[in-house]
Amino acid sequence: MLNSISIKNVALINDITITLGKGLNVITGETGAGKSLVIGSISLLLGDKADRTLISYDKDYAFVEAVFFTENPVVFSLMESFGLEKESTIVVSRKIYKEGKNECRVNGKTFTLSMLKKLMAPLMDLHGQFEHQSILDNKNQLFIIDGIGGKTVADLRTQFESLFADYQQVNKELESFTEDDAQRNRLIDLYDFQINEITEANFVEGEEEKLKEYRQKVINQEKIAGTLENAYQLAEYGQASSGGVLENISKLMGLISSIKQYDQSFDEIYERLNSSKIEISDIIDTIAEQKDGLDFDEYEAKINEERLDLLSSFKKKYGKDISQINEYLEKITTECNRLKNSEQYISELKIKKQNLISKLQKIGKLLTDARKVVSKQLEEKIHQELADLAMKNTKFIIEFSEVDIDQADSSGLDKVEYMFSANAGQPPKPLNKIISGGEMSRFMLAVKNITSDIESIDTMIFDEIDTGVSGFVAEELAKKLLTIGTTKQVVCVSHLSQVASYATHHYYINKKVENGKTSTYIKQLTEEERINEVARLIGGTISQHSIDHAKFMRENRQNFLKTLN
Repeated sequence: MLNSISIKNVALINDITITLGKGLNVITGETGAGKSLVIGSISLLLGDKADRTLISYDKDYAFVEAVFFTENPVVFSLMESFGLEKESTIVVSRKIYKEGKNECRVNGKTFTLSMLKKLMAPLMDLHGQFEHQSILDNKNQLFIIDGIGGKTVADLRTQFESLFADYQQVNKELESFTEDDAQRNRLIDLYDFQINEITEANFVEGEEEKLKEYRQKVINQEKIAGTLENAYQLAEYGQASSGGVLENISKLMGLISSIKQYDQSFDEIYERLNSSKIEISDIIDTIAEQKDGLDFDEYEAKINEERLDLLSSFKKKYGKDISQINEYLEKITTECNRLKNSEQYISELKIKKQNLISKLQKIGKLLTDARKVVSKQLEEKIHQELADLAMKNTKFIIEFSEVDIDQADSSGLDKVEYMFSANAGQPPKPLNKIISGGEMSRFMLAVKNITSDIESIDTMIFDEIDTGVSGFVAEELAKKLLTIGTTKQVVCVSHLSQVASYATHHYYINKKVENGKTSTYIKQLTEEERINEVARLIGGTISQHSIDHAKFMRENRQNFLKTLN
């Protein structure tokens, strides 16, 4: 749901915030007061191209921000895909500058326009004079049919999608064999060479570290040998005047031993010295072994260096470490075997493809039949809805055409076209070719009244949907808007008293001149103010007669609302 929208520096709008509610929100006002500016601002949030002429003449930028509250899982999934935390409150803003710069943000994170469009699609949809008319897209026309079709159609479509994914994978594998024999043989030769080279090298995990460790010993051979010799001499013999470490510890033990009889605590010191003597003796022996084992083998050092050089060249060709090199070996071994056995593999893939085509045709036919049943029901419902909206001569049919498997997509084997004629005696033609703006708005309202429960869009905005409508039809239109408002949030810009009288929340836009400057303002009306505004819309001026009629219309709204509960 759209909680609020703030607009700043958009033409005559200086700074306004509109707080919207559940149900049917209606915006009215004098012609030229700024209703179209509100719709234009909303379209910016939907990702429309920024028109810099919208920026107030004395300002450097225009700013629009909307706050949404949603529990829509589709929205949550999109947020996670864009690196946002899954939050119920979403703040979307767009800022356009006179010099052409454009900023889009969602919960503080910078978005591109394409990202913004994707996120906003399930949050809000704008229906006006050919704006955001997703129903004109054949794929969306099919989506509406499938949505109405319920579990029967959904299960068949799921089966088709799964089979079609397998079919695409088989085609992808077959395409990998399209190269000629010469190319295939060249690849086999290359893979055989690489497999033999890597296999003969036989690098194992951890080998590189050992090779480098040995290299360091060779490089520092002289320093290590000298240091070990000095350490051994110092530990074993010490300096000329003092003796070795063991000799000095033995002297200490002798001294402590001579006084042990006077204090038991000296026993502990004696034992610790004895333990140290044993440990140091072992250390001296280890140093001696290391010193004596430092024989330098030039051949072994050469082999070690060649092994490191070979590994370095492999890392440049096959992977950054031994693990990746071996992974590459496994990969090309599998691919080489596949190429060597290509004839058998291709044959198996072709059989699998034919089996999948048969299954797709079978499921596709069942899906088509189910969709055609739903389409007939949809045609009847739309005819009824349009008749209520003074379009009783309308003809609406859904045409099906079958596509081949190689031209199909995961939705099935059907291509649908919504065919429309608004006038008696005229044959139906594609909806997107002939429908007028006013007809389109009413047609969309009819469809939304049928499909609102199956669509994931939270907020629907209708701009001047009541163009060319009056009297009884206008009241029917208002009823349909309020009906949609029981399950969705509806925002409608209108000039009809009937629509305004059915509003759950009513907002009034007007212009004021202050200090020589014209500015647009908006306010939410109280019940008394609503009556006055509906009265104004009825007759242009407010009179007792128009006020009484406005009250009567509000009572009609309350009576109709009871039928919806």
